[in-house]
Amino acid sequence: MKTIFKVGAVVAVLLAVGCSDRETEARKAREDAEAKARAEAARREMEALPKAFQTPDYFKKNEPDKTSPAPEEKKANP
Repeated sequence: MKTIFKVGAVVAVLLAVGCSDRETEARKAREDAEAKARAEAARREMEALPKAFQTPDYFKKNEPDKTSPAPEEKKANP
């Protein structure tokens, strides 16, 4: 009777180990790494979008460039 129980236990253990998915942890780690990479790419893209699509400041006062010659200098040279 003990022999049948031991053989049955060994068979059950072998079936449990043989039928288990051994790549579950590797697949989960790979999926986590892919998800992190996608999240990082999305974060970089969201940071770049405001720089690419800036709206002009409509209320900014237009001032002349300081490098251009002043109007008095133009009148001085006839």
